[in-house]
Amino acid sequence: MFKLSKLLKMIRLRRCCEKTRSSRMKNTLRSWFFLAPSTRTILNNLKYTLSMKNFCVLTFFMFVCLFALPASAFTPNDEALSLQMQKNYGALTSWEAEMSFPSFPGVTVHIWYAHGKWRQEWKAGDTATAVGMNGSVVAKCTAESFPMSPLFVWMPPNPVATWRSWGADNATRNYGFCGDSPCFMFGAEPGDETSPAVFLNNEDLAPILVRFASGSGVTTVEFAQYRTLGGFRVPQMVTMNMGAESLEAKVKWIAVNRAEGEELYVRDALDSTPCAVPPSPFDILRDSFRYPQVQ
Repeated sequence: MFKLSKLLKMIRLRRCCEKTRSSRMKNTLRSWFFLAPSTRTILNNLKYTLSMKNFCVLTFFMFVCLFALPASAFTPNDEALSLQMQKNYGALTSWEAEMSFPSFPGVTVHIWYAHGKWRQEWKAGDTATAVGMNGSVVAKCTAESFPMSPLFVWMPPNPVATWRSWGADNATRNYGFCGDSPCFMFGAEPGDETSPAVFLNNEDLAPILVRFASGSGVTTVEFAQYRTLGGFRVPQMVTMNMGAESLEAKVKWIAVNRAEGEELYVRDALDSTPCAVPPSPFDILRDSFRYPQVQ
Protein backbone atom coordinates (compact mmCIF):
# COMPACT_ATOMS: atom_id res chain seq x y z
CA MET A 1 0.00 0.00 0.00
CA PHE A 2 2.87 2.30 0.88
CA LYS A 3 4.58 1.62 -2.41
CA LEU A 4 1.40 2.29 -4.39
CA SER A 5 0.87 5.60 -2.61
CA LYS A 6 4.46 6.66 -3.30
CA LEU A 7 4.09 5.74 -6.95
CA LEU A 8 0.91 7.84 -7.30
CA LYS A 9 2.69 10.84 -5.76
CA MET A 10 5.56 10.52 -8.22
CA ILE A 11 3.14 10.40 -11.19
CA ARG A 12 1.30 13.53 -9.97
CA LEU A 13 4.63 15.35 -9.44
CA ARG A 14 5.79 14.51 -12.96
CA ARG A 15 2.56 15.76 -14.48
CA CYS A 16 2.91 19.00 -12.56
CA CYS A 17 6.46 19.53 -13.82
CA GLU A 18 5.39 18.91 -17.40
CA LYS A 19 2.57 21.46 -17.05
CA THR A 20 5.03 23.99 -15.62
CA ARG A 21 7.50 23.55 -18.50
CA SER A 22 4.70 23.83 -21.07
CA SER A 23 3.37 26.96 -19.38
CA ARG A 24 6.85 28.55 -19.40
CA MET A 25 7.35 27.82 -23.11
CA LYS A 26 3.95 29.34 -23.95
CA ASN A 27 4.75 32.41 -21.90
CA THR A 28 8.10 32.80 -23.69
CA LEU A 29 6.45 32.65 -27.10
CA ARG A 30 3.73 35.04 -25.97
CA SER A 31 6.36 37.46 -24.71
CA TRP A 32 8.03 37.48 -28.16
CA PHE A 33 4.83 38.14 -30.08
CA PHE A 34 3.60 40.72 -27.61
CA LEU A 35 6.89 42.61 -27.32
CA ALA A 36 6.69 46.35 -27.86
CA PRO A 37 7.18 47.19 -31.55
CA SER A 38 10.35 49.15 -30.74
CA THR A 39 11.89 46.12 -29.04
CA ARG A 40 11.08 43.85 -31.98
CA THR A 41 12.54 46.45 -34.37
CA ILE A 42 15.78 46.55 -32.38
CA LEU A 43 16.10 42.78 -32.51
CA ASN A 44 15.32 42.66 -36.24
CA ASN A 45 17.80 45.48 -36.93
CA LEU A 46 20.44 43.62 -35.00
CA LYS A 47 19.86 40.56 -37.12
CA TYR A 48 19.98 42.69 -40.35
CA THR A 49 23.16 44.45 -39.20
CA LEU A 50 24.91 41.16 -38.60
CA SER A 51 23.85 39.94 -42.06
CA MET A 52 25.00 43.19 -43.74
CA LYS A 53 28.32 43.02 -41.91
CA ASN A 54 28.94 39.55 -43.26
CA PHE A 55 27.89 40.72 -46.75
CA CYS A 56 30.25 43.72 -46.63
CA VAL A 57 33.15 41.56 -45.47
CA LEU A 58 32.51 39.13 -48.32
CA THR A 59 32.20 41.96 -50.88
CA PHE A 60 35.44 43.58 -49.68
CA PHE A 61 37.24 40.25 -49.93
CA MET A 62 35.99 39.78 -53.51
CA PHE A 63 37.16 43.27 -54.53
CA VAL A 64 40.59 42.62 -53.05
CA CYS A 65 40.85 39.40 -55.02
CA LEU A 66 39.74 41.04 -58.27
CA PHE A 67 42.01 44.07 -58.08
CA ALA A 68 44.97 42.01 -56.94
CA LEU A 69 44.96 40.37 -60.38
CA PRO A 70 46.89 42.05 -63.21
CA ALA A 71 44.86 43.98 -65.81
CA SER A 72 46.10 41.61 -68.51
CA ALA A 73 44.10 38.82 -66.84
CA PHE A 74 40.95 40.42 -68.23
CA THR A 75 42.22 41.70 -71.61
CA PRO A 76 41.68 39.75 -74.86
CA ASN A 77 44.47 37.68 -76.30
CA ASP A 78 45.49 37.94 -79.97
CA GLU A 79 42.92 35.40 -81.14
CA ALA A 80 40.02 37.02 -79.31
CA LEU A 81 41.08 40.49 -80.43
CA SER A 82 41.41 39.36 -84.05
CA LEU A 83 37.92 37.86 -83.97
CA GLN A 84 36.46 41.06 -82.57
CA MET A 85 38.31 43.22 -85.12
CA GLN A 86 37.03 40.91 -87.87
CA LYS A 87 33.50 41.34 -86.56
CA ASN A 88 33.75 45.16 -86.44
CA TYR A 89 35.90 45.92 -89.49
CA GLY A 90 36.34 42.69 -91.46
CA ALA A 91 33.73 43.71 -94.02
CA LEU A 92 35.56 46.99 -94.73
CA THR A 93 37.54 46.10 -97.86
CA SER A 94 38.07 49.53 -99.44
CA TRP A 95 37.43 53.21 -98.89
CA GLU A 96 37.71 56.64 -100.50
CA ALA A 97 38.44 59.87 -98.63
CA GLU A 98 39.86 63.36 -98.99
CA MET A 99 42.32 64.94 -96.59
CA SER A 100 42.79 68.67 -96.06
CA PHE A 101 45.19 70.54 -93.80
CA PRO A 102 43.99 73.45 -91.62
CA SER A 103 47.49 74.97 -91.54
CA PHE A 104 47.83 74.71 -95.31
CA PRO A 105 44.60 75.89 -96.94
CA GLY A 106 44.09 75.08 -100.59
CA VAL A 107 45.99 71.78 -100.46
CA THR A 108 44.07 68.49 -100.51
CA VAL A 109 44.87 64.86 -101.19
CA HIS A 110 42.30 62.43 -102.58
CA ILE A 111 42.93 58.82 -101.49
CA TRP A 112 41.60 55.47 -102.65
CA TYR A 113 42.52 52.36 -100.64
CA ALA A 114 41.80 48.63 -101.02
CA HIS A 115 43.55 45.65 -99.37
CA GLY A 116 46.76 47.62 -98.82
CA LYS A 117 46.83 49.08 -102.35
CA TRP A 118 46.47 52.83 -102.61
CA ARG A 119 46.19 55.77 -104.94
CA GLN A 120 46.89 59.42 -103.99
CA GLU A 121 46.07 62.56 -105.92
CA TRP A 122 47.51 65.71 -104.39
CA LYS A 123 45.78 68.86 -105.58
CA ALA A 124 46.90 72.46 -105.20
CA GLY A 125 46.11 73.94 -108.57
CA ASP A 126 47.99 71.18 -110.40
CA THR A 127 47.65 67.47 -109.59
CA ALA A 128 50.35 65.02 -108.50
CA THR A 129 49.46 61.33 -108.54
CA ALA A 130 51.03 58.12 -107.29
CA VAL A 131 49.99 54.51 -106.73
CA GLY A 132 51.51 51.97 -104.41
CA MET A 133 51.17 49.11 -101.96
CA ASN A 134 51.51 49.52 -98.17
CA GLY A 135 54.74 51.50 -97.72
CA SER A 136 56.01 51.20 -101.29
CA VAL A 137 55.45 53.55 -104.24
CA VAL A 138 54.80 51.61 -107.45
CA ALA A 139 54.56 54.62 -109.77
CA LYS A 140 54.47 58.42 -109.45
CA CYS A 141 54.48 61.48 -111.66
CA THR A 142 56.96 63.50 -109.59
CA ALA A 143 60.70 63.30 -110.06
CA GLU A 144 61.17 63.28 -106.28
CA SER A 145 59.92 60.73 -103.78
CA PHE A 146 56.24 60.64 -102.84
CA PRO A 147 54.87 60.81 -99.27
CA MET A 148 52.88 58.14 -97.49
CA SER A 149 49.49 58.99 -95.99
CA PRO A 150 48.84 58.56 -92.25
CA LEU A 151 45.51 56.96 -93.17
CA PHE A 152 47.47 53.94 -94.42
CA VAL A 153 48.15 52.95 -90.79
CA TRP A 154 44.55 53.42 -89.64
CA MET A 155 43.09 50.03 -90.58
CA PRO A 156 45.62 47.82 -92.41
CA PRO A 157 44.76 44.32 -93.66
CA ASN A 158 44.89 41.70 -90.87
CA PRO A 159 45.28 44.47 -88.29
CA VAL A 160 46.37 42.48 -85.24
CA ALA A 161 49.08 40.56 -87.11
CA THR A 162 50.17 43.78 -88.83
CA TRP A 163 50.40 45.69 -85.56
CA ARG A 164 52.55 42.95 -84.12
CA SER A 165 54.84 43.10 -87.15
CA TRP A 166 55.23 46.83 -86.43
CA GLY A 167 56.54 46.03 -82.96
CA ALA A 168 53.38 46.20 -80.82
CA ASP A 169 53.33 43.20 -78.50
CA ASN A 170 50.05 42.01 -77.05
CA ALA A 171 51.94 40.30 -74.25
CA THR A 172 51.83 43.81 -72.80
CA ARG A 173 48.18 44.79 -72.81
CA ASN A 174 46.11 46.85 -70.47
CA TYR A 175 43.05 49.00 -70.12
CA GLY A 176 43.60 52.69 -69.53
CA PHE A 177 42.34 56.11 -70.55
CA CYS A 178 42.91 57.91 -73.84
CA GLY A 179 41.98 61.43 -72.85
CA ASP A 180 38.68 61.05 -71.02
CA SER A 181 37.68 57.80 -72.72
CA PRO A 182 38.56 54.26 -71.61
CA CYS A 183 40.65 52.38 -74.15
CA PHE A 184 42.42 49.07 -74.71
CA MET A 185 46.20 49.47 -74.90
CA PHE A 186 47.79 46.95 -77.25
CA GLY A 187 51.54 46.84 -76.62
CA ALA A 188 51.95 49.44 -73.86
CA GLU A 189 51.29 50.10 -70.20
CA PRO A 190 49.57 53.30 -69.04
CA GLY A 191 52.19 56.05 -68.97
CA ASP A 192 54.42 54.38 -71.59
CA GLU A 193 54.85 56.99 -74.35
CA THR A 194 57.58 55.38 -76.43
CA SER A 195 56.87 51.67 -77.02
CA PRO A 196 55.20 50.64 -80.30
CA ALA A 197 51.52 50.39 -79.50
CA VAL A 198 47.96 50.68 -80.74
CA PHE A 199 45.23 52.15 -78.55
CA LEU A 200 41.67 51.08 -79.37
CA ASN A 201 38.32 52.46 -78.31
CA ASN A 202 37.04 50.29 -75.49
CA GLU A 203 33.61 49.77 -77.07
CA ASP A 204 33.98 49.58 -80.86
CA LEU A 205 37.78 48.92 -81.12
CA ALA A 206 38.25 51.89 -83.45
CA PRO A 207 41.95 52.87 -83.48
CA ILE A 208 42.61 55.96 -81.38
CA LEU A 209 46.41 55.96 -81.57
CA VAL A 210 49.06 54.11 -83.57
CA ARG A 211 52.68 54.49 -82.43
CA PHE A 212 55.72 52.94 -84.09
CA ALA A 213 59.47 53.33 -84.43
CA SER A 214 60.70 55.34 -87.42
CA GLY A 215 63.75 57.16 -88.70
CA SER A 216 62.82 60.20 -86.61
CA GLY A 217 62.61 58.11 -83.44
CA VAL A 218 58.93 57.56 -82.67
CA THR A 219 55.96 58.45 -84.86
CA THR A 220 52.51 58.77 -83.33
CA VAL A 221 49.31 59.04 -85.33
CA GLU A 222 46.12 59.89 -83.46
CA PHE A 223 42.62 59.41 -84.88
CA ALA A 224 39.69 61.37 -83.50
CA GLN A 225 36.19 62.74 -84.12
CA TYR A 226 34.76 59.42 -85.25
CA ARG A 227 31.51 59.10 -87.16
CA THR A 228 29.64 56.14 -88.64
CA LEU A 229 29.68 55.58 -92.39
CA GLY A 230 28.21 52.48 -94.00
CA GLY A 231 28.16 50.74 -90.62
CA PHE A 232 31.82 51.47 -89.86
CA ARG A 233 33.38 53.91 -87.42
CA VAL A 234 35.74 56.25 -89.33
CA PRO A 235 37.89 59.18 -88.07
CA GLN A 236 37.45 62.74 -89.26
CA MET A 237 40.61 64.13 -87.66
CA VAL A 238 44.19 62.87 -87.84
CA THR A 239 47.11 64.27 -85.85
CA MET A 240 50.69 63.21 -86.61
CA ASN A 241 53.69 63.69 -84.35
CA MET A 242 56.92 62.82 -86.16
CA GLY A 243 59.85 63.76 -84.00
CA ALA A 244 60.22 67.54 -84.29
CA GLU A 245 57.41 67.78 -86.87
CA SER A 246 53.68 67.69 -86.24
CA LEU A 247 50.75 67.97 -88.62
CA GLU A 248 46.97 67.99 -88.36
CA ALA A 249 44.58 66.88 -91.09
CA LYS A 250 40.83 66.75 -91.54
CA VAL A 251 39.28 63.77 -93.29
CA LYS A 252 36.19 63.95 -95.48
CA TRP A 253 34.95 60.43 -96.09
CA ILE A 254 33.43 59.85 -99.52
CA ALA A 255 32.59 56.15 -99.60
CA VAL A 256 33.34 52.73 -98.11
CA ASN A 257 33.57 49.47 -100.08
CA ARG A 258 33.40 51.27 -103.42
CA ALA A 259 37.08 51.57 -104.30
CA GLU A 260 37.82 48.03 -105.41
CA GLY A 261 38.47 48.78 -109.08
CA GLU A 262 41.85 47.41 -110.09
CA GLU A 263 42.25 50.16 -112.68
CA LEU A 264 42.69 52.67 -109.86
CA TYR A 265 45.91 51.10 -108.60
CA VAL A 266 47.85 49.89 -111.64
CA ARG A 267 50.92 51.67 -112.99
CA ASP A 268 49.28 52.19 -116.37
CA ALA A 269 46.56 54.30 -114.75
CA LEU A 270 49.03 57.17 -114.27
CA ASP A 271 49.61 59.89 -116.81
CA SER A 272 53.18 59.61 -118.08
CA THR A 273 53.54 63.38 -118.13
CA PRO A 274 55.88 64.60 -115.34
CA CYS A 275 54.22 66.78 -112.70
CA ALA A 276 55.38 69.47 -110.31
CA VAL A 277 55.90 68.85 -106.63
CA PRO A 278 52.86 70.11 -104.66
CA PRO A 279 53.35 72.72 -101.93
CA SER A 280 53.52 71.95 -98.22
CA PRO A 281 52.60 69.82 -96.41
CA PHE A 282 53.64 67.47 -99.23
CA ASP A 283 57.30 67.93 -98.28
CA ILE A 284 56.62 67.57 -94.54
CA LEU A 285 55.03 64.15 -94.99
CA ARG A 286 57.59 63.14 -97.59
CA ASP A 287 60.55 63.95 -95.34
CA SER A 288 59.15 63.07 -91.90
CA PHE A 289 56.46 60.42 -92.15
CA ARG A 290 57.55 56.85 -92.77
CA TYR A 291 55.34 53.82 -93.15
CA PRO A 292 56.04 51.38 -90.25
CA GLN A 293 58.78 48.84 -90.91
CA VAL A 294 58.46 45.18 -90.01
CA GLN A 295 60.30 44.62 -86.73
